[in-house]
Amino acid sequence: MLESGVMILMPSRILSTIVAAYLLLAGSVRALDIQFDYTYDTGNFFVGHADRQSLLDAAAAVFELRLTDTLTAITPSGTNTWTANFNNPTTGAAVMVSNPSIAQGVVRVYVGARQLGTTTLGIGGPGGFNAGGNQAWFNTVEARGQAGALAATPTDFGPWGGAITFDLDTDWYFGSGSLAGKDDFLSVATHEMGHLLGIGTADSWLAFVSGGNFTGPRSTAANGGIQAGLSGSGHWADNTMSTIFGTNTAQEAAMSPSITTGTQKYFTTLDFAGLQDIGWTVVPEPSGMALLAGGLLALTGFSRRRWASGEGGSCPFEDARAMTHRGQKAVDGSDRHS
Repeated sequence: MLESGVMILMPSRILSTIVAAYLLLAGSVRALDIQFDYTYDTGNFFVGHADRQSLLDAAAAVFELRLTDTLTAITPSGTNTWTANFNNPTTGAAVMVSNPSIAQGVVRVYVGARQLGTTTLGIGGPGGFNAGGNQAWFNTVEARGQAGALAATPTDFGPWGGAITFDLDTDWYFGSGSLAGKDDFLSVATHEMGHLLGIGTADSWLAFVSGGNFTGPRSTAANGGIQAGLSGSGHWADNTMSTIFGTNTAQEAAMSPSITTGTQKYFTTLDFAGLQDIGWTVVPEPSGMALLAGGLLALTGFSRRRWASGEGGSCPFEDARAMTHRGQKAVDGSDRHS
């Protein structure tokens, strides 16, 4: 494993421009609407911090601008009931929310922060559910109109949402001042959203995991016709290179298990191909974003942070993942309950 390599560092002025552009474009009509819920942010990691909330919105816009699937509304009534299950992002305790209504296209993400240990930056992924009622209702809760998600070997994914936890003690970079020596919040948030949307967590992803490789056809094509190697079952292998989506700028894939302290990572062509293999429909990046991303500067030789295995134990949720730095910290996670 290489401890350093060509990585991407984005000057703060360019980062600020990209965040503003993401938020401006995200105001347009879109099929996917990722909504952050701060109910369980009882430690006020986000509440009262508009800059952090804006970066979450920027991470969401990466996907809202490019994923065009229509997710069916979840509207409980009568005997058709359900509970949304996830881990409290501030305490880690299991949470069950009774009969939430989720509008068409909305993905609800509960966020918060707690101490995750010396190597973990964040944990995130899709939530689970329990449901009662008729079969059509159960199918709606499970797949949200994505028929392939109900197949014996799933080919699609339709989550209601999930939860993301960030490490409370990390020296975060929130987009102002110097990035040097800090861990980039936007990079971690985008990575965790990738898990929540199914990378490393959806059954349609796991269907392509074989012999330490990912066999999905879109990802294979994006990787030069070679099956991409995996770290565990939930990440591309360390040092898996691609290009920032919509550009010719080389970067290690965002969904690899590590990130370099003092740098930023953005979703690549391979990362979006992974979402296509899961079942998402991906449209090209707006040309303005491509031009902005083309201004990135390449640097080398930073300590790394690793996205590592996250929570497990007696937790009833599947596939809890975590992100760390290479040097070492982990970043990735999911709390999925069936």
